[in-house]
Amino acid sequence: MVLTDSRSEGLGPGVQEMGRRGARLDLGGHDEIAFTRADRVLVSPGVPLTLPPLQAARNAGIVIWGEIEFASRFLKGTIIGITGTNGKSTTTTLTGLLLSEGGLDAVTCGNLGTPLIELAPLDCPSRHYVVELSSFQLEAIETFRPHVAALLNVAPDHQDRYGSHAEYREAKGRIFENQRKEDRAILNRDDPETMESAGRVAARISLFSRREKVEDGACVEEGLVVLRRAGRSREVLPVDRLPLVGVHNLENALASVTAADLCGVSPESMASTLLRFRGLPHRIELVAEIGSVRYFNDSKATNVAATARSLESFSGGVILILGGKDKGGDFASLVPLIRERAAGLVFMGKAGDSIRSQVGEPVPSRTVVTLAEAITAAAEMAPPGGVVLLAPGCASFDAYRNYEERGDDFRTRVRARAGEAGARDGGR
Repeated sequence: MVLTDSRSEGLGPGVQEMGRRGARLDLGGHDEIAFTRADRVLVSPGVPLTLPPLQAARNAGIVIWGEIEFASRFLKGTIIGITGTNGKSTTTTLTGLLLSEGGLDAVTCGNLGTPLIELAPLDCPSRHYVVELSSFQLEAIETFRPHVAALLNVAPDHQDRYGSHAEYREAKGRIFENQRKEDRAILNRDDPETMESAGRVAARISLFSRREKVEDGACVEEGLVVLRRAGRSREVLPVDRLPLVGVHNLENALASVTAADLCGVSPESMASTLLRFRGLPHRIELVAEIGSVRYFNDSKATNVAATARSLESFSGGVILILGGKDKGGDFASLVPLIRERAAGLVFMGKAGDSIRSQVGEPVPSRTVVTLAEAITAAAEMAPPGGVVLLAPGCASFDAYRNYEERGDDFRTRVRARAGEAGARDGGR
C-alpha cells in the first residue's frame, strides 16, 4: 500500500500510523510510476481527477475510486444520498433526525463529517446511511447506488475546479447514475437545472416544491407542509411553525420529509422533529440583537446562489457583508435582489474589490480588509430595525481555514459588541 500527498506536513497522526502498519509514505509529491503500477487508486474528494498522476493511472487502465465508491461496496444497509449546490448539510442532518426519531436505525455521514468508510465495520442490513455528497465525491463513483437519491438544486459553484458549469452539473447528476426503477429519485420542482436531470433518471421520481402542487412528494398547500402520494395529501405541519429561517430552509424541510416518507416515517413523527430542529451553525444563525439590529451568521453561504437565498430570507433593511476568496461567482446577478432587500453593502477580503467592480453601488457601500472591520462598518450603516447579514458568497481561505472558523469569528465579535452594548445600557 502506498499513501501519497503533495504535502509533507500538517497531515495528522493517522498518516504516521499508516506508515507504522506497513504503508509506504510518499509525501511532499507524487511518484507517477506508483500510480501506474497500482492495482487500484483511492482518491480523496479534494484531489482533482485531472491531476497528472491520476491521468497516467487512467491511461494505464488502473481503476480509480473515491472513498464513497469504496465504502459502498461493503454496505448492506440502505443508502440515502443527498447532493446539491446549497442546503445539503442541513437536509442531510434533518433527514437523519427524521429517520432516527421516526424509529429507524439511521446515521448521517459523508461530506458532512464522518466518512462513510468509517461506518462499514458496524454495517447491518437494517441501518440507513444518510450521506451528504459533494460533486467532488460523485466524480469518482463507478457502481455507487443510493436507494433514495436527492438533488436539491444546481447553481454555479466551484468554477475554479470545473471547466464549465455543465461539467459541474453533470457531476451532481451522477448521484442518479446507477439507480434502477425500484429506487427513488427526489428532485426540486422549482429548480430548472435540477429538473434537467429528470429525463435521465431510471428511478421513480418524487418532487418537492414550495411553489406548486406535486403529485408525488412534498409541497405547500394553503400554508401547510403536506406529503402527496397516490392522489392524497397528508398534513405534516403549518409552514409558519417551522423554526428555521429562510425560504431555502423550507425547501430543505420539504426534501427531508420526502425522503423520510419514502423510508416509512409517519407525518406525526416528522412534525415533532421539525418543531424542535433549529438548524446548523453558520446557516442564517441569529447571533445577537444589538439595539434593534439583528446580526445573522450565514458563513456557509460560500457561493452567489447561497447568498441570494440568504438575502431572500429578509424583507429589507439588510447590510450585506460580501467577500473572501472568490470562486468565480457572478456577483452582478445579485444586483436586482440587492436593490430590493439591501440597505447597504460591505465588501471585504481578497475578493472585495473584484466583487465591488461587478456589483457597482446600487446601495451605499464600504470596502474593508478584515471581518472585524466589516462588522464595524455594517453596524454603523445598519438602519433601526435592520439586519446585518454575513453571507459572503466566497470561500474563506483568504483569511480562515474554513467557513466554520470564519463564522465562529463573526459570532465571537458580534457577541462581544452585544456585551459591550449591554454594559453601556446597564450603566445608564
